[in-house]
Amino acid sequence: MRLRLVTSNAHKLQEYGRILGGLGCMLPLDQVDADSVVECGATYYQNAYRKAFLGMLSVPAALADNSIILADDSGLELSLFDNMPGVQSARFRHAHLLERAALSAFLSEHRVSTTPARFICWIVAFLPGSRRCVACSGSVSGIVTPESRGSHGFGYDPLFTPDGYSLTFSEMDSRLKDLISHRARAAQALWCALQGALPLRP
Repeated sequence: MRLRLVTSNAHKLQEYGRILGGLGCMLPLDQVDADSVVECGATYYQNAYRKAFLGMLSVPAALADNSIILADDSGLELSLFDNMPGVQSARFRHAHLLERAALSAFLSEHRVSTTPARFICWIVAFLPGSRRCVACSGSVSGIVTPESRGSHGFGYDPLFTPDGYSLTFSEMDSRLKDLISHRARAAQALWCALQGALPLRP
């Protein structure tokens, strides 16, 4: 049995490897390229489902019969700004900038020093050799600032400080982030669900 993560993000693959290993998952984790997948869904679940489904179709049948094909979609939601950028987090544009720089510029333009926010992650996993899937989510609340802090992580991690901590995700040791992040919480829920859905062996 293997896990195959549909993603083109090497950082995400490494993070899932650490998270799942910390949960006691001993199944090998491989990457299924997702460069051709367009995230056009209205929700995180729809995007994760689409990526997982297309990833399943791209894996040869012999491999799919012994693989759990999973994909995720995540986003950062700012409650004071109608939960933007939300599902557009990976494609957020402002003042001709991309993603993190765009959000920093947006907040600075609105003279916002801190704003409540939350990270959300949905994971969809197709079970081996079938069209049955399991879907789980996780979230973490905190604040976002326009100033980047830290050199670890990726995406919006340098802007996000989770509740109860003074460090951004990018300032945290990966072991701490992997315990409390939205992705970690979704992966924990998924791993529990998968263990109830089928016998899992390396």
